[in-house]
Amino acid sequence: MAAKFLKLQNWTSLNFCIKSYSLAPKNMSTYAPKGCMAAPFTPFTKDGKDVDYSKFKSYADHLQKLKIPHLFVNGTTGEGLSMTMEERIKTAELWMQQKDKFESILLHIGTGNLKDSIQLASHAESIGVDGIACIAPSFFRANNEESVVSYMKEVADAAPNTPFYLYDFNIMTNVYISVSRFFDLAKDEIKTLRGVKHSSPQLPSLFTGMREHRGYQFMMGTDDQYLAALSLGSEAIVTSAFMAPYFNKIIEAFNSGDLEAARNAQEACQKVVNVRSKYGTGPQSFAVGKSMMPMLDLDLGPVRLPLVSLTSDLAEKLQSELKAVNFFDWVKV
Repeated sequence: MAAKFLKLQNWTSLNFCIKSYSLAPKNMSTYAPKGCMAAPFTPFTKDGKDVDYSKFKSYADHLQKLKIPHLFVNGTTGEGLSMTMEERIKTAELWMQQKDKFESILLHIGTGNLKDSIQLASHAESIGVDGIACIAPSFFRANNEESVVSYMKEVADAAPNTPFYLYDFNIMTNVYISVSRFFDLAKDEIKTLRGVKHSSPQLPSLFTGMREHRGYQFMMGTDDQYLAALSLGSEAIVTSAFMAPYFNKIIEAFNSGDLEAARNAQEACQKVVNVRSKYGTGPQSFAVGKSMMPMLDLDLGPVRLPLVSLTSDLAEKLQSELKAVNFFDWVKV
């Protein structure tokens, strides 16, 4: 289907793609996934040149065992921006084939240009994803909220029946905007707007946005700040799948009023973050995360250049340090 979709030019032709999928009506005003949303890695072949499509079912089974209710597909962790259009389309379709294992799938459709993002948004709606998210381009960058709203409106309009989320990751894109002002401008322009994946470390931005725009969802995207974000009202976190047991515990303890247990779980999470950061920060931190998957008996292949996978020696040292902070006790399935 992926190759055929790339050749489609209009909605009449799009009917060819829709026939094998069930497009259940989406409630635009109430879609708001809560709890832990995992951002899965994309499996690659050993040379990193191709997506390893044979791994999706076993990976989905693994995620289900971790009690992960929601997925955020083809985002930064999934190296979506290092994949071709055909790969992203086929990957989205394969994750949707595993949809019965999860409550919802939010698909990232952002690219480096408007036309490709529009095409991915159209395809996302055709296969019935629960929501879409879009990051701003990071080479030719928007320099104000008005430009970001104009761009996102065109993308969202290509999927008029699918909830839309802004994906704000300013420390990666260098697109620094006021999220609250974005919502001020976008709420009347983007009819499907439901919220934001807030992967910026600026908690005041998150809090201000939540207080000023209470009808929208603000999902947290930074592991070491989630308990603080949860206390501010953020009811969902997007994280690497292997961190889900930590956040499930934080959420469970917080909701039951056991703040000490929630703090203990956040502290345990922080220890893992600290270990990972020794082996790579910024974009390279995602390579470190993927290097941890074989330690969990699930080899998803290397990262793609320009990211670089850990050497075997460094991976052994990483594994030893993770063992010292009880990581493998937390992630048993």
